[in-house]
Amino acid sequence: MKFIRKYGGNSIFWVFAFSPIWLISAETLSLVPDTAEALSQAGGRYANLSDASVVRVSPGNMLDFSEPEVLVNASIWKADIDFKSVSGAQLDVQNPWRYPVSLYGVVPLREKKLAFGMGVSTPYGLGSEYGRGNDLKYVVPYESELLTLSFTPAIAMQVTDSLRVGIGLDVMYSRLQISQVYPWGVALGGMVPDGEVKMDGDGWGVGGYMGINWEIAKGHRLALVGRLPIKVNYEGSFEGQGMPRALQAVGFSETSKFESDMTFPGSVALGYGVDVSDRLTLGFDFKWSANSSHNDIPLEVGGNQALLPTRSLELDWRNSIDLGAAATWKLSDYWVLRAGYLFSENSQPDRSYTPSIPANDRHISAVGLGWRGAKNSVDLAYAFVFNPDREVNGASQPLFDGRYRHQWHVLTVSIAHRF
Repeated sequence: MKFIRKYGGNSIFWVFAFSPIWLISAETLSLVPDTAEALSQAGGRYANLSDASVVRVSPGNMLDFSEPEVLVNASIWKADIDFKSVSGAQLDVQNPWRYPVSLYGVVPLREKKLAFGMGVSTPYGLGSEYGRGNDLKYVVPYESELLTLSFTPAIAMQVTDSLRVGIGLDVMYSRLQISQVYPWGVALGGMVPDGEVKMDGDGWGVGGYMGINWEIAKGHRLALVGRLPIKVNYEGSFEGQGMPRALQAVGFSETSKFESDMTFPGSVALGYGVDVSDRLTLGFDFKWSANSSHNDIPLEVGGNQALLPTRSLELDWRNSIDLGAAATWKLSDYWVLRAGYLFSENSQPDRSYTPSIPANDRHISAVGLGWRGAKNSVDLAYAFVFNPDREVNGASQPLFDGRYRHQWHVLTVSIAHRF
């Protein structure tokens, strides 16, 4: 309790300084591309991508499919994350492994004229486990998870000989869970055993996206993709485990409703692809993301509202850009080698920084190898996601000032079958 007295007195403010929304999504929480081909072309995929994930990434490219195709993807993520606070406290992720999967399918309805596709993917996500007894257990959740699951039906059509248009619907389910150690003694001003608070809510949101593909000259392609923001309203429960009877006697309860909402950002992306030769293809991408949609996040816990210092949190996230390039080299009629680089700009200012989203400018370097047979394809990709160490100063929670290290290793395999 020493650091609570030092940084927050008897105020409950620092107890909930973590607030559930540090899990909220923005570009910093966007997963890297979820298929092996897309990952290996991370910085130049919009105009060149040819696997079935074009359903979500660049829907106009669905017209390149001459027969139905199903694509299954599985990834292994390993985190290398730690934080050293100016107070001397240290956090290390307890479970560094994540295993996202996705599924896509494309069906040509009229060859080169009309196509339909469907995707099931996890476009945003976050999970962290710092251990229940971590050094900052009163201000950082020991376990937190943001889950999203998107269903994306899309259709593509040929408008002119050189112009294609794809339109998709993004139906997204999201669940937010946070578990936090709660020092009830701070609320009562006495020696009371610690307990826990847990928030668990879920909800649905709907958005849309559109892609335009233009062959500006033979071997030269432009792709423009715009996505609408998606707002999700969360409803669920707040649970105060071990709440003292003295608090219950004055109107608080061990359970109450939990409500919040967040807006997953809209974006605009522009890609250029060029066939340098029969074997070599290059791609260049730019994307702008409206992360400033994360301005104010409500926190509603019903009859337990007085336990929170505020009904909303200010995030003040900034809009950000992505820039990248990629190359594809056709080794033979069956084998393809790919490589890409993507830079994602940080959107989190120091003031609203938190260990639950230890982010900085993001650099993704990826390589991949693909094999394509008559009816089946197999692709494998590896990416290193590097965020330079970040020194945070001036965070609204003083204990969050310090040095952050944040890196990921990602291995993805994709298997496709054509019918």
